[in-house]
Amino acid sequence: MTPALNEAGIIGLGRCGQLAAQLLRDHYRLTVADVRDRSAEAASLGVAWDTLESVAAKPRILLAVPIRAIPNVLNQITPHLTGDALIVDVCSVKSRPMEWMAEHLPAGVQFVGTHPLFGPDSASEQGVEGQRIVVCASRGQEAAADQVCEVARQLGLEPILSTPDEHDRQMARSQAVVFLLGRAMRMAGLEPAQLGTPSERQVYSALDLVAGDTHELYEDILRHNPYVPEPVRALCAAMLSEIDRCAGDE
Repeated sequence: MTPALNEAGIIGLGRCGQLAAQLLRDHYRLTVADVRDRSAEAASLGVAWDTLESVAAKPRILLAVPIRAIPNVLNQITPHLTGDALIVDVCSVKSRPMEWMAEHLPAGVQFVGTHPLFGPDSASEQGVEGQRIVVCASRGQEAAADQVCEVARQLGLEPILSTPDEHDRQMARSQAVVFLLGRAMRMAGLEPAQLGTPSERQVYSALDLVAGDTHELYEDILRHNPYVPEPVRALCAAMLSEIDRCAGDE
């Protein structure tokens, strides 16, 4: 591998970007950038801090930014990309971000969508060995997806190939519904009771974990995954039906 190809950049140094830097810093010479001054965090991670323009010129770039920020970031980096760059995102929604990359990126620039099925909290508690990551390739980008899968395996991750559409369908019925339940229960002021059973406390603990994610992430998942409304409406209808059934006469 040539020295240039051993360089990589990360745009976005929030919690997910910092986790990515920790995982990749032993495999690449990393340079990171963020709209905020996170040079202190970069220094603590042992990676280089530079401008967005400089990071955009790297041969491999990881976008660790909020879903809603993807179009603006793509507009900013496009003039500085090399002709054979590889762009990878880590968004929790796949169809819309990959459509944006197809629309904004110049011909020749490769792009692959990923979604790590773990976050900083679970990585801290359980480590990343054996954790799963979804990898989505658009038509003609299969070789780039294979590269990303190989890097994932080197990191101890289990890559799962999927289409953006299938990913979003499954996430709408799992992640989005769980996020909504966690937020709704917190808004309703529901907490584990002192007399609660261990299984009840486990449920509350899991829902509280996802409810603690940023409101920005929660909104973006519900807004940008086109398959969210159907399972959410089905869940609400089922809950109301159960309430009516239990409240009705025997």
